[in-house]
Amino acid sequence: MNSASPEPSQPFVALALSGGGSRAIAFHLGCLRALHDRGLLEKVKVVSTISGGSVIGACLAYWDVDFPEFDQRIVGILRKGFNRSIARSVFFSQETPKILATLVCTAIPTLVLGAVRIALRLIRLITGLPTTAIENWLAFLSRSLPIWGSLTTAFENALQRNVFGTATLTEVKRPGVRVVINACDLRTGTAFRFGSQSSGGWRYGRITENDILVAKAVAASAAFPLFLPPLIEEFRFERAGAIITEKVVLTDGGVFDNLGITVLEPDRDSGISINTFPATHIISLNAGPGQMSGDTSPFWWLSRVRQSFDTVHRKVQDSAYSRLHRYVESGRLRGFGMVYLGQIDSRLPCAPADLVRRETVRDYPTNFASMAQGDLDMLALRGEQLTNVVIDRYLSSI
Repeated sequence: MNSASPEPSQPFVALALSGGGSRAIAFHLGCLRALHDRGLLEKVKVVSTISGGSVIGACLAYWDVDFPEFDQRIVGILRKGFNRSIARSVFFSQETPKILATLVCTAIPTLVLGAVRIALRLIRLITGLPTTAIENWLAFLSRSLPIWGSLTTAFENALQRNVFGTATLTEVKRPGVRVVINACDLRTGTAFRFGSQSSGGWRYGRITENDILVAKAVAASAAFPLFLPPLIEEFRFERAGAIITEKVVLTDGGVFDNLGITVLEPDRDSGISINTFPATHIISLNAGPGQMSGDTSPFWWLSRVRQSFDTVHRKVQDSAYSRLHRYVESGRLRGFGMVYLGQIDSRLPCAPADLVRRETVRDYPTNFASMAQGDLDMLALRGEQLTNVVIDRYLSSI
């Protein structure tokens, strides 16, 4: 089990930054402004991040700059966006030949093999011929084709070139802070965590050498599956004294936990979990839009897939917050605060007169396109205002 919690005079504050693309980055920026102004940011001991939250959370941890400079740089990133830099990586970088090779040697053969498998399946269903073994062999062959480059490796290249350079996970610049960048392994359907202390997943064990680029971890964490393919990597893992090499298929961490809370929860078994922390307080920054409006009719493929995805996210989120309440009630946590973009304004315990209303920002897209200054200002201001409300109501004792 993880070590005993610190004495009450020594709070261990954990900060979780949710996913949500550029909307999350802008909202989290406002939240961080408030935490910095109120003196709480310097008390944070661990930062757990997801997707868009991984971009700004990793910048907070791995940039060697003061907060005003950090703030200014994040605004610049949001105003510029990532679309152009990703396009540059696709067409004019070291990733270009890798992507072309993957298209020629893997994408086209995969389509052909898939078509042959469908034809064999139809023949089997119609004639009863025993084609199953051939179908399985073709499926194995398709899975074995190499992936050298993709839009996600182009995203990694853009992050390395423009944001993180060659910084590795162990090179945290923020004193006394530990970092977890969360992804999801699609092979096993389990969490895969890149950490400043250790990286890996419970199905594989710990990565033996943690000199992984921050850009790679963030790209994996932010590879939203509807638009970006998974990041496929081979790592050497240590588990139960054995060293093994495994291929992982990494996608957006929000598929498993869009809040980044799970890794911070108390009573996690350090013999199984890759990262455990003795958190006494958890601050959750959640850029989700809140309750569904009910004014849509998701019939077509994209709308119904998105609505289904959002429904699952909300149920997982509600379950996570219920657990946190129970931890506080049982004394396993001393407190937590949830700063929620989708918070219903009328349910706030108090609100500033100039509160940025929920309906003005909740539907901002979660992509990484460039952001207009007005939208950035509104999202950040709501984050700042809600964070101050939460601090006054729930975190004043830290």
